[in-house]
Amino acid sequence: MRRFRRSALGATTLALAVALALASCSSGESGTTSGGATVASKLILGGPPECPTRPFCVPGLKKTYGITFKSFKPLDVGGPQTVAALKAGAIQVALLFSTDPVITDNGWVALEDDKHLQNADVITPVVRTAALNDEITTLLNGISAKLTTDNIVPLISQVAEQKQDPAVVAKSFLTQQGLLPSSGNGAGKSLTVGVSAAFAENEIVAEMYAQVLEGAGYKVKRELDLASREVSDPALKSGKIDIKPEYLASELGGPLANAPDKASGDATAELDALRPALLSQGITVLNPSQADDTNVFVVTKATADQYGLSKVSDLAKKV
Repeated sequence: MRRFRRSALGATTLALAVALALASCSSGESGTTSGGATVASKLILGGPPECPTRPFCVPGLKKTYGITFKSFKPLDVGGPQTVAALKAGAIQVALLFSTDPVITDNGWVALEDDKHLQNADVITPVVRTAALNDEITTLLNGISAKLTTDNIVPLISQVAEQKQDPAVVAKSFLTQQGLLPSSGNGAGKSLTVGVSAAFAENEIVAEMYAQVLEGAGYKVKRELDLASREVSDPALKSGKIDIKPEYLASELGGPLANAPDKASGDATAELDALRPALLSQGITVLNPSQADDTNVFVVTKATADQYGLSKVSDLAKKV
């Protein structure tokens, strides 16, 4: 979920050393149950230090899937330590983010969350209702209709790893998808596009919003350095910004909706809860995309092949 941000990728050598050093300080219980050993009982899970107490991690795996790993290794929040540990074999299962390019770059396998343990953090435009009109709705919903988990991953890679300008990457995507208007009714109207944190994915999508609006004639200001949802939510309500890309589950837990209990693996149910919660505060939630940036359990291809893994429930198979 995007309530937690990973550190920038880098310092791989240091991260690898840390991951290997942690090999001798695993925590957790044996994964062998009264019904016999499972695949999970042979494997070490690595992830953020809070994983053993978070419902989407160790407790949720046990409750929802009946899975207990051989042990748990505390690392970082989907960052370089976790990546390095999976590469080195210090862990066999890693908790990462579904849109992290490192998964496809390494040919790793993201296990399908077939019992919907994770919340759906689908990228969705939210707009100050007073600033909204039919043209803006059509333009932003058009982006949502084209944006998927699969096609945003290479865009993130271009910015986060190849250090390309988010504006250039966004424009290329919009052009390829035929989303850039050549004219519109925005002349003389000003809008401000913000974010809930300045990371590559957020900046790319915010740029997409800004550029289609500029193509329609609007004068667009960018506020792409807002530090958190605790900053961007009040900014949206007050009119400091008019539009921002959001994530359904994370925004439900933000200061405007303040309904973290409504977050779930069902994006439709989340949308049904978020829309009235924000509309009552003068904010409209537009159509969600198909880009879901959520937690995902990842294994190497070798591990997937060895145990026949494609979904999380496969980890509960007896061996």
